[in-house]
Amino acid sequence: FFFASPDMPHGDFSDLAALVMLAGGFQQMFYPTFQLPDPVKPFPVTMTGDTEFMVRFCGGFLVILGCMLFTVRWNTINGKLSGLACIGCAANIGYLTFQKLDTGAFVPRVSYIYSVVLLLCGLHLMFNANPLPGKDKKN
Repeated sequence: FFFASPDMPHGDFSDLAALVMLAGGFQQMFYPTFQLPDPVKPFPVTMTGDTEFMVRFCGGFLVILGCMLFTVRWNTINGKLSGLACIGCAANIGYLTFQKLDTGAFVPRVSYIYSVVLLLCGLHLMFNANPLPGKDKKN
């Protein structure tokens, strides 16, 4: 991928998820009214002052998540809880969008993209993480 090395391999799904989170986070922080072309609808239906504040606020957390996904070497120990948290976050985003925002009718929205990416990232962190590095043998 970009800067692969034995100490810090890159190019797996956590790096792709990191790029999605970084792009989405910066977009939310600096251009919260951005809208993808049809048929994808924006996440907030109407942008009030409070809504814009929360979108920008959450964008900062997406940037933090993106940086963590890109810089941490996920392994079979530290990836379990982080993966579970990503899956829980994905379920929450999907539920809130489907049940609360769209009242039980599927409407294509950016939030579903985040939900799917976080679900796949969580599964990757939990079940397809990097192996633990071997311990150096001292003579």
